[in-house]
Amino acid sequence: MTPSEVRDLFPILQERAYLFSGGMAPASAPMLTAVEHHLAALAHRTGDLYPSFMDETRALRERLAALMGADAEEIVVNDSTSAGSSLAVSLVAPKPGGNVVFDGFPYPSSVYPWMLPPRDRLERRFVEPREGLIHLEDMERAIDDNTVAVSVSHVTPAQGFRHDLTALAEIVHAHGALLLVDGAQSAGALNIDLHATGVDFFATTAMKWLLGTAGVGYLYVAKRHLERQPPTAGWVSTTRTDMEQLRLLPNAERFQLGMPNLMGVAACLPGIEILLETGMAAVEAHVLDLTGYCIEGLQDRGITVRTSLDPSRRGGVIAAEIDEAEALQAFLTARGVDTYILRNLFRVDPHIFNNHTDIDRLLEGIDAFRASN
Repeated sequence: MTPSEVRDLFPILQERAYLFSGGMAPASAPMLTAVEHHLAALAHRTGDLYPSFMDETRALRERLAALMGADAEEIVVNDSTSAGSSLAVSLVAPKPGGNVVFDGFPYPSSVYPWMLPPRDRLERRFVEPREGLIHLEDMERAIDDNTVAVSVSHVTPAQGFRHDLTALAEIVHAHGALLLVDGAQSAGALNIDLHATGVDFFATTAMKWLLGTAGVGYLYVAKRHLERQPPTAGWVSTTRTDMEQLRLLPNAERFQLGMPNLMGVAACLPGIEILLETGMAAVEAHVLDLTGYCIEGLQDRGITVRTSLDPSRRGGVIAAEIDEAEALQAFLTARGVDTYILRNLFRVDPHIFNNHTDIDRLLEGIDAFRASN
């Protein structure tokens, strides 16, 4: 499937230049059809949904695993990136005198779980950026043999900086620590092979670049960690053969409690299918082309862009410093161009369904805004 063919699947693009995939994906026509079918079943064939939900969830795990270089048995279906991040932290044992390392662009759900007992006694180390970048050698200096974990966002939401996960994992594992990754701004935008990266845990959400909906998230638990004891247990997490003894499943389902969001599962499958049919190498190339084109257009207008022009250091998130950013966003929205403001930064997040025309509409809108002030 080509980017133009994907574009035809999204009704919003007939009217608007939607440039905020890092916040929420617009609905595709296949998603709308899937939700309609689910609602029809819920209304008229309700009994069919209950026995089939395990198959639907399994299909979702299998497709996501195929998309991201993992095995289905390593995927937990939950409700959000934050849920996955918190679960991953709960699977890391603290130790006296230990520490956990973050970069200087942390996301709250990657940090706050470490502040709960018994992990609140771990030293928290933050590696600050230099010249707008997190340097691998600075991360390496902060990691030592007392480090229990390193927790980062693959692509940071406020700056659009991309970590080299493979290189970072090698450093982390050399000290016997674990690498926890928030992939909310990379999964579905970048070509990721989780097995090849060596990460231990990777949490993400369906509602952004994976072209799904809110209320569905995923946690990758590397196979070598599947025997870890979950903090909670429910009927899905067990073999359900003996009420006198807890027998946890040997795969990632041991970390799932009960029935997932069935409508969400139905809504999320089409988005992953679109990405699989397109191919993640093609998706990444298209996203990096659009972000590069946009960054150059912003810089040509004298706008300070926080995100690197180097494609190896960015994904689909562009962050810029623009005067009167809030007024600019409102102006663009009225002109049919959707963007975002995060932490006083103006953000543009193009995806596979966008094209240069969408970026041109954005840049023309910025010019018109400036001319009107």
